[in-house]
Amino acid sequence: MPRIGICKGWVMNNAIDIPWFQLGLCSVFVMMLIVISLYESLRLEKTILIGSFRAAVQLILVGFLIKIIFDYKQWYVVMPILFVMIVVASQTLIKWLKNPVKGMYRYALISVSLASTFSLFFVFSLVVRIPVWYDPQYLIPVAGMIIANGMNGAALAGERYKSEIEIRLPEIEMLLSLGHDSRTASRKPRQQALNASLIPTLNSMMVMGIVHLPGMMTGQIIAGSTPVTAVKYQIVIILSIAATVAIASWVFLSLLEKKYFTPHHQIRYELITSGKRGE
Repeated sequence: MPRIGICKGWVMNNAIDIPWFQLGLCSVFVMMLIVISLYESLRLEKTILIGSFRAAVQLILVGFLIKIIFDYKQWYVVMPILFVMIVVASQTLIKWLKNPVKGMYRYALISVSLASTFSLFFVFSLVVRIPVWYDPQYLIPVAGMIIANGMNGAALAGERYKSEIEIRLPEIEMLLSLGHDSRTASRKPRQQALNASLIPTLNSMMVMGIVHLPGMMTGQIIAGSTPVTAVKYQIVIILSIAATVAIASWVFLSLLEKKYFTPHHQIRYELITSGKRGE
């Protein structure tokens, strides 16, 4: 695979640079979002502006940061970056949930860390086999995709799990009264939550290559990699993402079950129905 980047000693193959002025023309897309929000009274104009500005600034800063990281190529530079990515992803996961209970951040950190670490270790030790395990050219971009998707899946699962428990309270109460444990009683909510977390990834897999050309594959082709090489990497990425989403969601739900039910398999109603934080 050819080196792709703008760092010292690296070569950009066939990639067309975008002048800053032309890049600024993309603000038209932001205006379109704002117009639709105003027309439909969505009240998202502030969020759209802040989100667009933050995305642009953060990406520019990350671009310069990645150049420095790629130049140094030291594990003590790369590992803190991965740690920060996981921490931020866990915080973002919690922000997406409505009325998160106390201790949920710890659950998010555990689930995202375990799932991402497993996938990254498997990919780079058995599949890609990079000469240096902390090579930032490979590790950081792939970790970003895996961690972000694990975060999204766990967030979808957590939100759906709580709502399903609330909807199915009478059914769960009946099962518990008949002697079933909390895991058996909450099986259907857990199944629905896992389905919800996996649907976006599975839908993407179904149309990948026909309707949807993934970002990593497109970027590699634009940068000069052969289509076959780009396809191989994309297969690795999409399958590892699917596994990461499943693992992160399953671990997150397993931890939430311990929170929503007591050790004696009783429902903690104050956490399910009132939205109050647990003690």
